[in-house]
Parts: sequence; C-alpha cells; structure tokens
Amino acid sequence: MNKKIKIAGACLNQTPIDWGNNLDNIRASIKKAQHENIDILCLPELCITGYGCEDIFLSQWIFDTALEKLQQIISLTSEIAVSVGLPFIYKKNIYNTTVFIADKKILGIYAKQKLANRGVHYEPRWFTPWKQDTIASLNINGVNIPFGHITIKYKNIRIGFEICEDAWHDNRLFKSLDQPVDLILNPSASHFSFSKAKFREELVIKSSKKFDCVYLYTNLLGNEAGRIIYDGDILIAQKGKLIGRNKRLSFHDWQIISVEVDFDENTSTMDVRPCFKNRNEEFAAAAALALFDYCRKSHSKGFVLSLSGGADSSIIATLVSLAIKNALNQLGKDDLEKKLGFSVHGNTYKE
Repeated sequence: MNKKIKIAGACLNQTPIDWGNNLDNIRASIKKAQHENIDILCLPELCITGYGCEDIFLSQWIFDTALEKLQQIISLTSEIAVSVGLPFIYKKNIYNTTVFIADKKILGIYAKQKLANRGVHYEPRWFTPWKQDTIASLNINGVNIPFGHITIKYKNIRIGFEICEDAWHDNRLFKSLDQPVDLILNPSASHFSFSKAKFREELVIKSSKKFDCVYLYTNLLGNEAGRIIYDGDILIAQKGKLIGRNKRLSFHDWQIISVEVDFDENTSTMDVRPCFKNRNEEFAAAAALALFDYCRKSHSKGFVLSLSGGADSSIIATLVSLAIKNALNQLGKDDLEKKLGFSVHGNTYKE
C-alpha cells in the first residue's frame, strides 16, 4: 500500500464576518495547493467566519451564512482534500468544528471537545464541548455524514483531528481510539505571546512522537479584530522530528507550506531554521503586524501619536515605522497601498 502523499497547512489572515475576504483567502490557498499537487490541505480554526465573532456566534444568521460559504468551498475541492473550520449547530447546540472535504464531498465533521476559557478566550459562552468517543450522524443533502469524535480513512491514511485546545490537555483524545492514526490535523486559533511559539513547536513534535504519527498544525494569522494577534504558525512533525515550519508573522493574506510525507519512514524536505533571533525581534514583528492590520481593517488613515520624548511614545513611533517597513519589504509598494487604501510617500501618508 502506497503511503506517500503531499500534505500542507495554510495560515490565513481572516476578519470576523468579512465573508468576501475570508472566502478569497480560502479560495486562493486551495488553488495554490491544487497547483502544487497537494493531497491534503489543513486550514485554521473557524476560518470561514473568523474566530473573533463573539456573541454573533449565538445568531442563526452566522450559522446559515457559514453553511452557504461552505457549499462554495466544497465546489472548489476537485482532486484535493481540505479541512476547513466553521461553527455548526447540532440538536440546538453550537459546536466549533472542522469539516473534512475530499473531491467535492464531505467525508466527516469533527467537533471540538476542549474549549478554551482563559485569558482572551471565552469559548464556553458560545460553544458546547463535544463528548469524547461519541459519533453522531448528520444527513446533509441526502448523505449521512459522521459528526463528532471522528477519524477518516483517505488515500490509505487514517486521519484524526484536534482543534487547538484539544491538544493542550493531558487527557488527549487519541488515548481512547481503538486504532492508531497516521496523521493528525490541528486547525487552531492560538494567540501570540512570549515563548508560546516554542511551546507550540515542542507540543507538535512530542505529539507526533507520542502518537507515532505525522502531526500537522496550522494557525490563524495577523490582528483579526483588534484584541488578539495570531502569528500564523504552520508546523509539521513526523514521529518526533520537525519536518516543516513556515516563516511566522507574515504581512501576506495567506501563506502555505507543504511536505511530501512517506508515512512508513521519516522524511524531511523543509528548511526549519528559527524565524527570529530573540524575543525582542519577535515582539517587534508581532506588534508591527498588529498595528498594520488594525489600521487597514479599521479603515483608518494612519495613527495620531503624541510624542512626549519618553520611552512609550518613542517605542510606538518605532513600531509604526517598522510596520510600514516590513509591509514594504514583504508586499511591495503597490500591494501595501492597496491594502491600506491610501498612498505612502516616504515617511508620510497621503490619501
């Protein structure tokens, strides 16, 4: 049996209920994956709606609209499998789910079991945790679809799922599975904080070793809605070895990395050097991206800053300058101005 396939993760810079932007990023990443002959693509947690919809998650409207967008995404998945996140209502409860689609067919829907409820996360306010080891059946367009704590067989690969917080608990879901999995997909919405990227990397590596599998993790990217910065991590490990990692904190709308994996033996086809030299460099990159995204998503024309000569105002001025510098280096002037909605002339802004 051939167990050599190409897998990929994509980080996406999404905005809550900005359906056009979110679908454009999903569409572009799928198209890129198809062009690269990728077999399985994992997209981040709640990427159709955006993670930060807050109490809008309690409305029927967002669920109905997300399902409409899901149908459009399904139509894009010719000759590729895609895992995509959205909220889903089952028996009047709202679940945080990822839908696994292959060649325009839904093969299963995984529902998150461990809900984040600390710091900036308040998931139990909107979502219900799915019960471990429980699988339900949904009828979608006349087809019965497994829903809940599922695993999926695709191209001779047995696939399991965790969504973000599921992986951060000692009581991991795969302890209860009767059969081992070859691949675990983890779509996430994990906020930036100091040293968290290193912890995440260790978690992915240790998980791939613990469950004797390939583990693919992908995160959201950018300042989604003002409060949280996502660093856009994509990590791929195989049986205790990191075999894929992207460059984090990108100013692009999306980013994708892929690895061709032989599931019968360890392989490595990626350069996995660290992105940043130290925590100060990492923080500057995160804050610069956050300021840039906040400016463009709020449709502002820049920032007003009272310069006192002190450390605080000096640092903010430096970070705003770094935001433009990093965006210019990564995007080029034309794309930078298109994103911001105004022209950039040297160190000044002009509408």
